Amino acid sequence: MVHHPASSRLERARPAMMLNDDASPPPKNGGAARETEGYSNPVDPSLSRPFRFKARPEDFIVEELPLDVEEPDPSGTHVWFEMEKRGISTPDATRRLARALNRQPQEIAFAGRKDAVAVTRQRMSIEHVSIDELLSLSLDGIQIRNPYRCRKKLRVGQLAGNRFHLRLTGVEEETRDRLADELASLQRTGVPNAYGDQRFGRGGGGMALGRALVKGTPMEYLQCLADECARGPQTEAAHELLRRIREGNPSELRRATELVRSLTDDLRAVARTLARRRPDDLGELVRAVPQRSRSFHLAILQAKMFNEVLERRVADETFATPLVGDIVRAANGRHSELMELPAPITGPSDGPSEASGETIVTGPIWAADMKAATGVPGEIERAALEAEGLTPADLANPGGLRPRGARRPLTAALGGALTEEWRDEAVWIAFDLPVGSYATVVLDELARRVSGRD
Repeated sequence: MVHHPASSRLERARPAMMLNDDASPPPKNGGAARETEGYSNPVDPSLSRPFRFKARPEDFIVEELPLDVEEPDPSGTHVWFEMEKRGISTPDATRRLARALNRQPQEIAFAGRKDAVAVTRQRMSIEHVSIDELLSLSLDGIQIRNPYRCRKKLRVGQLAGNRFHLRLTGVEEETRDRLADELASLQRTGVPNAYGDQRFGRGGGGMALGRALVKGTPMEYLQCLADECARGPQTEAAHELLRRIREGNPSELRRATELVRSLTDDLRAVARTLARRRPDDLGELVRAVPQRSRSFHLAILQAKMFNEVLERRVADETFATPLVGDIVRAANGRHSELMELPAPITGPSDGPSEASGETIVTGPIWAADMKAATGVPGEIERAALEAEGLTPADLANPGGLRPRGARRPLTAALGGALTEEWRDEAVWIAFDLPVGSYATVVLDELARRVSGRD
């Protein structure tokens, strides 16, 4: 049985939870305290909410639920450890840790990305490092706990899900019971499994990167990377790197490494490749961007197309109801088989969840080899792809990647729902979600139901 520290905190008496009431705002580099940060409603943006979610790190606690925990092995070369971070994204945390250890960020493995504007706890691993060195690190906003040696590296996706603890404010006393009832109802029915706004980056920058990677020229993709740098202190170096790529003479190209210190990790790799190889094919510079970053940029575009399909199915009230031609997943475990539904299912449905033992309707994570739905569901899926001006062949080898198609449930199962006592117009709620599902989407659906907008 896994022990969850934050779960214990929720189960203790209310005064023990008051540390958040007097918490100071997060530092500027962690994102100022803002109402509804990363809080979207993909179906009805005009929805009035019966509560506020102020996304300070102290109001948003995320704990990773482990899967396939490796047994300690003193002879192992990999060190697994728990990281607690506050107001920092997972990629930024790995960069800070890598700098402190004089290593590269890609050497640090993690199972999944966690929110930046939150207090999050997750597992990581790194090879060939001293446990004493790890424990001796002093990093602002980061704590390292429980390191131990293993024989294997932590893999992406090697987690069962996440447990979320959120503090809602502006809650009328009479609303508290409705909140508890509707959260329990969502545990029975599941929620639309949309990607939250966090997935798409600040100001849509992530979408621009995904589109440029798949359909743009190498220069357009590199320009998008530089535009992301324009939000930070690396602006001048990023633009100078682009100038050298476009028009630099051989001497300037050889000296591109002089820009490295002022560039982001993604563009550092580009600068080093430019200096070493001075390629005629700019696609080589795109392929120099770390694979982890290119894969994430592609995933942003895939997520948008998935959300388009889900939005249409929610509007049609069919996102939890299998239709002829749907690809469904049998709820018999993480690696369930996919099948095409041969005939319509009749009868009432409360919106199946994986915990219910029913089949789950899935939507597309598009790639060239993805098994697409047929019939009306297939038409909806193809329309989302065509709206981006894409064909499956465009996703065969974007930016040197070879993505594999996948199917994502249109419904997310919600478990372990808890609602704490109401106090001073605030209440804590907690729940578990599967890998890749978003707490902010649960808040959208909860707000809709509490407001009587089912």
